[in-house]
Amino acid sequence: MALNALPWQGVRFRIHFLFGMVLLVSVLTGQFMEVITLFVLVLIHELGHVTAARSFGWRMDEIQLLPFGGVAQTDEWGTVPAREEIAVALAGPFHNVLMILTGFLFYRAGWWSEEWMLYFIQGNALMAGFNLMPIYPLDGGRILQGLLSYRLPYAQAILWTFRIGVVGACLLVFLAWFLGVHQWNQAVIGLFLLQANFFAYRKRDFQLMRFLLHRREHGVDGAASILRVRVERDEPLVRVLRRLRKEAYHVVEVRDSRGVWRALPEEALFRHYFDEKNTRSVVGDLTA
Repeated sequence: MALNALPWQGVRFRIHFLFGMVLLVSVLTGQFMEVITLFVLVLIHELGHVTAARSFGWRMDEIQLLPFGGVAQTDEWGTVPAREEIAVALAGPFHNVLMILTGFLFYRAGWWSEEWMLYFIQGNALMAGFNLMPIYPLDGGRILQGLLSYRLPYAQAILWTFRIGVVGACLLVFLAWFLGVHQWNQAVIGLFLLQANFFAYRKRDFQLMRFLLHRREHGVDGAASILRVRVERDEPLVRVLRRLRKEAYHVVEVRDSRGVWRALPEEALFRHYFDEKNTRSVVGDLTA
């Protein structure tokens, strides 16, 4: 395969300061092989994400490497079908599972000792399991948001993702405190995840607006179901937009001035709100 055909070609990899701290401490304490193994596991985990993302045509700009995985810098989250988001999120832990199988095969072939095989398998299992926790921005948090977007309005899916993420991060910090001083690394990671969820929560309206603008420009995925939403005439248009689901095409039903039910396709809402800039309108204005 040519170098320019590699799925991770053009993606910048940057070591987060948390990972830098772990690398420094490990080198100072003589755990060189352990830290090199951790770095390789994290890199393979993230290459799994990049490979899956590029297979869907995603643009991947940068990967920040952290001790437990990484954070992909891409504009695709929230604008692509949920099934793609879930598949990309699962690809990292899936590669850890492949590494577990590889370690076992190397041991059976006599290339690795039992001690090294167990260490390698344990490292991959811990990384996969930790990343599948439903805490944003871990893979489990991404999967959670994708699953919620099938059943809830996207605004609510975003909100509940961050609420659950905050609770999960707080539990990590509490568990680290309960277990004692030797779990300082878990406490630091928990605080990092807590901060990430707070920042993402503050930007939740921006994430929703990106979704709405992308839907206006590109429409809905062809496999989406049709969802009819019945609203009152005086309901603000912006509130109706917050009720839209990511994985559905919407037909909004509202009574006109004569009391007759009218069906409005979601494109009419986008056109009225974004193109005509009627940001303070009520839904009934679209039936005039």
